Amino acid sequence: MKFEGAPQFKPEEKLQERLQAQVEVFADKGVENFTEEQAKILKYSAELSKIKDLNNLPPDLPEELVALIQKHKDTYVNFLRQERKLETSFIEENIKTYKEKFQPVIAELKAKMAHGNFKELPEYLGSGSNGSAFRIEVDGKTYAAKFSKSITQVNFEIKPLLRAEGIPHTSQLVSYSFDDGVVIMELLEGTEVANFTPEEAPEYSDEHIIQLIDTVRELDAKGLVIDPKASNFMYDPEQGFSVLDYHLKTAGSRYGLPQEIISLRIALTARKFETLDYKAPDFEEKEKAQSIERNKIYLPLMVRLFGILKEKYPDILAEWQRQQDEDKKNPNMSVPDLIDRRYISQNPELEPHIKKLEEMGF
Repeated sequence: MKFEGAPQFKPEEKLQERLQAQVEVFADKGVENFTEEQAKILKYSAELSKIKDLNNLPPDLPEELVALIQKHKDTYVNFLRQERKLETSFIEENIKTYKEKFQPVIAELKAKMAHGNFKELPEYLGSGSNGSAFRIEVDGKTYAAKFSKSITQVNFEIKPLLRAEGIPHTSQLVSYSFDDGVVIMELLEGTEVANFTPEEAPEYSDEHIIQLIDTVRELDAKGLVIDPKASNFMYDPEQGFSVLDYHLKTAGSRYGLPQEIISLRIALTARKFETLDYKAPDFEEKEKAQSIERNKIYLPLMVRLFGILKEKYPDILAEWQRQQDEDKKNPNMSVPDLIDRRYISQNPELEPHIKKLEEMGF
């Protein structure tokens, strides 16, 4: 590429996919992560790739895009000069794959979502605080398409997915589009663990619990951290557990691998209990009965989890205990006990599990 005089961008020979990929790399490396400026560049990446000369802009460009170009064009051209061998093959391939394979299906789905309540669509899988997921079928294969509420969120989700490539039992990236605000992932088998009622919940095997722990360890080794909410875990009787949501680690965070592993108790003991009416005259009676039922699930599972950790992962358990003890000595920290007798109703079915946990040192 030849640059003469004022910074110019003349890409006649380059494929548009390559140009759009370069814009995405610039957004990732040339501006601050997860900012409004980065989101705008990603938003207009496809449109920017069509501009042949940044000093002679088409007259019909949105004002926001014109302002963006004027602010960043010198930095962008200098970035390309310094990064002549940018590795953009993955991004280029994604742009082509999305356009050819997924864009028509996503356009059809978005049209359906625009009319009525999208949660009533047969494709709807569920919603979280940052977006909603839908089932799509392309070439006979089923995928999960997650629409985020912002481009920044799309970018936030893509980064950990790229790091987790190839880790079994985790969400795997297939394609994405900043233009459509969507991330396409492999559809994981199973049922969200938070949707199991006490009556229909499966008995998780030690083998599957160990598999889940090892999945979290693999993610941790790639600089990734799980979100321990129960809604972020799936379970299939054949495949075991899958992890739906994980993020880049935050530097200096006290929430490390030992805390992540212990937090798996949330997913392992999650059940869908009846919602009680606090105004009902028998509310206290039902709440006490429900608390006993919850502990019939929680306490035996904790015995098993700590038993597995003591046998197979003693270093993780020891590090968790060390930090737990250290935090308790800190007057500025409030550290709740994992097993707090004050909130466990006296019941003969619970006592053996409490005794066992005490014997194990908890």
